[in-house]
Amino acid sequence: MSTMETGKKNGFTLVETLVAVAVLGLVAAGSIRLAALSARALGEVRQGRERLAISRNLWLRAVSGKLESRGQEKNVSWETGRFVFPGQDGLPPGCSCGRVDVVTAAGKGGEKMVLYIPDRMIPRGKNQ
Repeated sequence: MSTMETGKKNGFTLVETLVAVAVLGLVAAGSIRLAALSARALGEVRQGRERLAISRNLWLRAVSGKLESRGQEKNVSWETGRFVFPGQDGLPPGCSCGRVDVVTAAGKGGEKMVLYIPDRMIPRGKNQ
């Protein structure tokens, strides 16, 4: 008896092979897209962590009084100033707020941040 008469197959048909290749292609395309999205998200997280570290450093320097009024380091530039509380007249003496305007990656269409720095209360009886 031949294999044709018994109905047994020794291999895959062309349709089965094409379906398997199509499914494999869809899985591969999805995997590549997932890898690309993951890489983009990882890059955004890294940039966010860098911005957080920069802003934390500038904020700590400003609070301690060691931040220059203007400056530039690496890809970051800043300028300090006073923050005026609109509509809040009559604040107690010594209560005010500073601000630091930060521009990251200045030459590349950088981002702008504003850090608000509370001033320390000036002890009574001491000269300013």
